[in-house]
Amino acid sequence: MTRTRLLALTVVTSAALLLGGCGSDGGKDDAADPSATTSATPGEAASSGAPTTSKPSTKPTTSPTPTPSNTPAKPGTYIDYEAINEDGIRIAAAADTKKLTGAPTDFKAFVGTLIEKQAASGTAGCSEAPLIYVTQIDTNGWARGSYSIPGCGGSGALWAKSGSSWTEAWSGQSLVDCATLHRYAFPSRLAGDTCDSGGGTKPYSR
Repeated sequence: MTRTRLLALTVVTSAALLLGGCGSDGGKDDAADPSATTSATPGEAASSGAPTTSKPSTKPTTSPTPTPSNTPAKPGTYIDYEAINEDGIRIAAAADTKKLTGAPTDFKAFVGTLIEKQAASGTAGCSEAPLIYVTQIDTNGWARGSYSIPGCGGSGALWAKSGSSWTEAWSGQSLVDCATLHRYAFPSRLAGDTCDSGGGTKPYSR
């Protein structure tokens, strides 16, 4: 009887130890591992999709200031008005000089005075009002064009700035003489590449 109880007690004790061991392993698996807990780095936080805000710029914005069309071009600018109109810019009155885009102010005043004088003096036998056409200008002080009176004819013209004022350097219906071109130092791109040497034609380059 005693032996039987001893065996039974041994079996119960072994079972308890076995169950205790299993329960201990399960608890270890379920427990949180402190080393597995991590915190997000600043870089990871930035890439987490959370909305970010940026400080608005306080730098004022500016837009280019448009240049008025009647502003004179810088010195040395070559303007071909025949590229705008095949006859150049037509001047019938002093007010028309505003169409000479880029031309120096003193040249506009010069041409305005010319057309007023021609209109005031008139031409015998001509009923139409005189016209001036400006075809090219070099803002360093040279210009080319023509005078015209509808029904009566016309002539070519070269104007140059001599000293502080503009003047008519040449007017005619033939080839410009070389002496005039040299005297006023006309650029050949405006005056042409040939001139009258006094009975003959010579190349002109400047």
